[in-house]
Formats: sequence, C-alpha cells, structure tokens
Amino acid sequence: MRLSARRNTRGTSRQARIRKLGRVLVINMGGTSTKLAIYSGGEVVHEEQLRFTPPSPVKQVQEELRPRLAQVRAFLDSVGVNLDKFSAIMARGGLMAPVAAGVYRINKKMLDDLASGTYGEHASNLCPQVAFELASEHGLPALIADPIVVDEFIAPARISGFTGIPRVSRQHTLNVRAVARRAAAQLGIPFSRLNAVVAHLGSGFSIVTIRRGKLIDNCDAMLGEGPFSIERAGVLPLRGVLDLAYSHPDRREVEYLLTKRSGLAGYLGTNRFPEVEKRIDAKDPEARLIYNAMVYQIAKNVCAYAAPLKRAPDVIIITGGLAHSKRLVRDLRAYLRWLAPIAVIPGENEMAALAEAAYSALLGEQLIREYQG
Repeated sequence: MRLSARRNTRGTSRQARIRKLGRVLVINMGGTSTKLAIYSGGEVVHEEQLRFTPPSPVKQVQEELRPRLAQVRAFLDSVGVNLDKFSAIMARGGLMAPVAAGVYRINKKMLDDLASGTYGEHASNLCPQVAFELASEHGLPALIADPIVVDEFIAPARISGFTGIPRVSRQHTLNVRAVARRAAAQLGIPFSRLNAVVAHLGSGFSIVTIRRGKLIDNCDAMLGEGPFSIERAGVLPLRGVLDLAYSHPDRREVEYLLTKRSGLAGYLGTNRFPEVEKRIDAKDPEARLIYNAMVYQIAKNVCAYAAPLKRAPDVIIITGGLAHSKRLVRDLRAYLRWLAPIAVIPGENEMAALAEAAYSALLGEQLIREYQG
C-alpha cells in the first residue's frame, strides 16, 4: 500500500509552500556521532553533531538506543525546541529489507526489523526508532528516505560464488546519490546519463558503481566486501574467517569484532582518523603501514567497481568525512588519476538530502511509501 501526501497548491510557488510547511527535524546517526538539524522553510537554521560514546561497552547496536535517545532529548531541551510546532521528523534509514528509492513512513514492521537486527546491525538502525518515539509524542509524521538498502543491482551483481549466499545492495545511498547528482551537474550531463564510481569514506566505506544514474553494484562493507575502514574489517581471507568464527561460541561477539574492533581501530587502537594522521606525522611506522594499506585497498576497489561500466568512468567521486583529509585525497589521486577525472566532495550531504525529501513528500511531489519488509 502507498500513501499519497498532500497535493501541490496551484498558483503558489514551491518555495512559498515549503515556507508554509515550517520546520522539519532531521536525525542521522553514525557509529560515533549523532547529527541533528532543524530546517525551516527548506533552509537549515540549526545543525549540531553530537559525539557519542556508549556509557559502557556494548556488543549490540540496539543497546545504544536509550543513551542515544536521551542524548537527542537533552540537546532539544538545551536549545528550547518545541516539536509540537514541527511538520515532520525525517530520519536516516537503517538495515532492513531491500526497497526502492523514495520516502517511507516509519511503521511497526520497519521498527521490528531494525530492532531485531535481522538484516544487520548499524547505528542507522536506531535513527527511525528515535524518530518514531519523538514523533509519536507530538503527533508528527515520522519518515525515512533512500535508506542504506536501496537496491538497483544488475543481475550479475547478485551472484556471490556460493549458492545460498547472494550479494546484497547496501551503501551510503543518500550521500552517494546527492554527490553524484552534483557531479553530473558540474559535468553538464543529466544524472540519468552519469557513469561514475563513488568512494564514500566515512566511519564506514561504500564503493559504488553508478551506470546511467543507477547504483548497479557496490561493496557491502558492513560484513561483506570492500576495503577495511575505520572500525570494519572489509573483505578477509576465508580460512581466517572460519578460524575466527569457530574460536568464538557467540556469533554476536564475532560480528562485534569485525564491525567495531577491526580496521584502523583493530590495528592501531583508535577510531579517530586525525589521531592516525598525527601518529604518521610523528614517524610512527605502524600507523604509516596500516594507513598505506587502507589507501591501497580503497584504490583497488575503486578500480574494481569501474569494471562493470565497460569503459572509463565520467568521474571518480571521493566523498565522506575522510575526504577532508588532504593526505588521503593526495594519496588516492596517485593511484587513480590515470583512470578518470577525480571530483572531491568532502563531508556527507545526507542532512540536506533528507530535508529535501521530507519537504518533497509533504508537498505531495513524491509518494510516501509503506514498508512491507
């Protein structure tokens, strides 16, 4: 079932109608932070990034729900926000059943799938849960848009090499689509004709193939493939994975090690990239080696995900929080400049993309879909 939002009012400019809608709260949780933004009339009026450290070690993301919710409530109280006067709460979507791109109402089935971790564990699973609780208290619509699990895979991309273990589509959909549209505009071509590889480098990494505007393949870096990242292992030798799994009776313990205590955090004991750069500057040989290996793996994957295009990409896009690092961008350019032009779009454009999706849905420009699972 699909729910239609309000129809546009004729004779009124879009911007005027957006202004009438008023305020929207946007919530976006990553592994180590919670981003909050208040939009009014389509423009951001307050934005905050709250660093998050669990009050005690956790082995399941769901254990962070109450501390995260309390942190959000404390922030809203501190800035005097009255949600009764808002039009909607828009949250980043989490790991759930594959869906088409678009806006979805947060419903019980979605909340159940996210809380259970059926489709995987990630901090983004908490966003719709927090949004729903806050929205329910104030009678507001609670929505998500373009979640991690948007699936536009071509058929060969689903085959893994072992019957019964399909490859699945999971990526930083919001930012990948936002920066790809921006790059297409800069190149002067429609998004529907863009052929690109996007390397989203944040607390987690996504390497995505875009062919004619569709996200046709990607590395599932949660517990699948791709380069190791800040806390995640990426692809590993299978024999070693078997040894690790059989040495731990608790599956969740293994998942915790591979998603929270791997990558830079596992090798160097920190999930703070600036600290790694400081150690490199201080001539720490281990930090230099592990950093170089991460860059090497990112570059290898970018080249691999260019192959489905059967041609050189129009552009390689480096984005995400780590794209602010001049060292990282310089070192990736050394590997990739032969392949295609490189566009660097630092940061994550997810907040603005979420807000735009909320206003578009509230105006009736796109359907508010019902998640079926």
